[in-house]
Amino acid sequence: MIRLSLFPKSIRTKFVHNSRKMTEAGPIYQNIQRKLTEALNPTSLEIINESHLHSHHQAMKDVTSKETHFRVSVVSEHFEGKNLIQRHRLIYELLNEEMTTSVHALSIKAKTSKEISESS
Repeated sequence: MIRLSLFPKSIRTKFVHNSRKMTEAGPIYQNIQRKLTEALNPTSLEIINESHLHSHHQAMKDVTSKETHFRVSVVSEHFEGKNLIQRHRLIYELLNEEMTTSVHALSIKAKTSKEISESS
């Protein structure tokens, strides 16, 4: 179990509930969280493991991992002055190991605090 008290209060982390129980944060989830936190110092970080939604897909037929599909939402000042493609490339570079070994799909929302406040 992850002790959320180890992370700054400004970082929000959500766990996804499946129909039976709350899913534990596995090693891939933890690596994603650690790498994004260390590199981007986010004011908000949300990581959702959506693997259970895709387990029936043909491409996942023989895959036993429960950590293949993630949705990540990051708010960081490191994105200031970067366009959408540059932000996504930065995240993909940070998560290169996970993307080449275990993560099949990654959905990304990357914004600055200013963009969040302007959209409210």
